[in-house]
Amino acid sequence: MKVKILSFLLLIILFASCDKYSREKYPQFASKTESYKYIDNCYSAEFESLDKIPHEIRNKISTYLKNRLGKDNFQELKFDNGYVLSDKPIEIESIKSESNILVLLGQDKEKTDCDSILDFPIYSVVYELKIPKLGIEKIGLNLMLDKNGKLIKDIDFPKAEFADRIIPIDSVHSELIRRKIPYKKLNIDLWFDKRTESFIWSTYTLIREGSIMGPSCFPEVNYHFKMNANEGEITEYIFEKREDYFFGRDNHYVE
Repeated sequence: MKVKILSFLLLIILFASCDKYSREKYPQFASKTESYKYIDNCYSAEFESLDKIPHEIRNKISTYLKNRLGKDNFQELKFDNGYVLSDKPIEIESIKSESNILVLLGQDKEKTDCDSILDFPIYSVVYELKIPKLGIEKIGLNLMLDKNGKLIKDIDFPKAEFADRIIPIDSVHSELIRRKIPYKKLNIDLWFDKRTESFIWSTYTLIREGSIMGPSCFPEVNYHFKMNANEGEITEYIFEKREDYFFGRDNHYVE
């Protein structure tokens, strides 16, 4: 009788232990936020529809993204928002009438030292791309072109051929299970590494949220590993070189 009870308890402990590494309880989706490039401009205006910017610029944006991402990914894009950056007050076409001009001053900084090298206006557009089958909830993509269609900032995304070979988030789950890393307070992030032109799966566990200064200040985390989402190569975090690893990641917001 005692043997049966002991066996039953051991079985419960085993199931409880396995539950710490339950694949279904790990984060199922990851997101990548868009990165911005700082432009020294004097005026800016937001637009919520591509119909408010010149037709030729819309065509150049579409053509570039179609060639850059590939036809399949381009069809999955969803426009989110955009900005026009200028060295003078901005005119944005009305969505109802080509002749009805909506003048938006945006953020008047009262300065005259705008960037003299760029051909204003600059058009900054943000798109969202969802790839749920890979475990990607949303990828934010920011593209910037000048008035002539010249590229000012490229999107942070691999070349078109890479997108068809992204290793899904389930491979990250397998490595987490192999390392016996529990799902509790675990995060899986998606970054873009400009050096290797590839996405990187990044895993870490939140140990302590915040400090005496508040819940959002200096959270304590335990970094685990990174996985190249193209080759599956796994690398450990080297804290002294973390900034080097993600070399070139721009996170300056447009003004």
